[in-house]
Amino acid sequence: MLNLLAVFLVCSGIGIAVHIAIDLTHRPQSMKIMNAVWILTALWGSYLALWAYNKFGQGAPMKMGGGEMKMDMSDMKGMDMSDMKGMSMSGMKGMNMDMSMGDMSVKRPHWQSVALSALHCGAGCTLADIIGEWFTNYIPVTVAGSQLIGNWVLDFILALIIGVYFQFYAIREMERISAGKALSRAFKADFFSLLSWQIGMYGWMAIVYFVLFVNEPLPKDTWIFWFMMQLAMLFGFFCAYPMNALLIKLGVKKGM
Repeated sequence: MLNLLAVFLVCSGIGIAVHIAIDLTHRPQSMKIMNAVWILTALWGSYLALWAYNKFGQGAPMKMGGGEMKMDMSDMKGMDMSDMKGMSMSGMKGMNMDMSMGDMSVKRPHWQSVALSALHCGAGCTLADIIGEWFTNYIPVTVAGSQLIGNWVLDFILALIIGVYFQFYAIREMERISAGKALSRAFKADFFSLLSWQIGMYGWMAIVYFVLFVNEPLPKDTWIFWFMMQLAMLFGFFCAYPMNALLIKLGVKKGM
């Protein structure tokens, strides 16, 4: 029964990630890095991620930039182009010059802004854990005589590298500052957020290993393992949400 539930939810996460990826080709995020964030979130968030995406994540449809430039050329037949000198744009009726790809300054409810900031952090953790867990499945890493600690150390290092990059990318999109300053701010903004996420994730996986599956192995190439990882990411989100709310309040991070 548990295996069937695991297959259903893991496959649902993959399917929803594909659905969101397709939707993003028509409704791209105004902040490009959020395209990757929503796809990665769907892998563990499944139907919750789909609800969140539809509720406050879906971008506006592409307009001129996506092939929706409207201009009635029949109105220009026989027009002397010299007559257009000094013509204001407001006089060009029938032409839709809206090139927006979504308003990057959309005012969101506070809880949505905090949730997006937490998901942004969690996306880096998700990608790091996927890479790290599959890597250690074939090439075990041991720290202090423990493969589990080795896995977690590797996952944390990868999550920090990827998370800081995601944060750096977001900062550079929002502000025109030097790469060095953006990198410094990205590290400060992401470290505590990532730490809180990983604490929640490691806490759940500790329960999995030392309580739920203490008497039986849990191979990493099984559906149940990745279902447990989905739940671990959910616990990570629960821990990262209040931390992100605090970081935004203190001005360390900017709300999404």
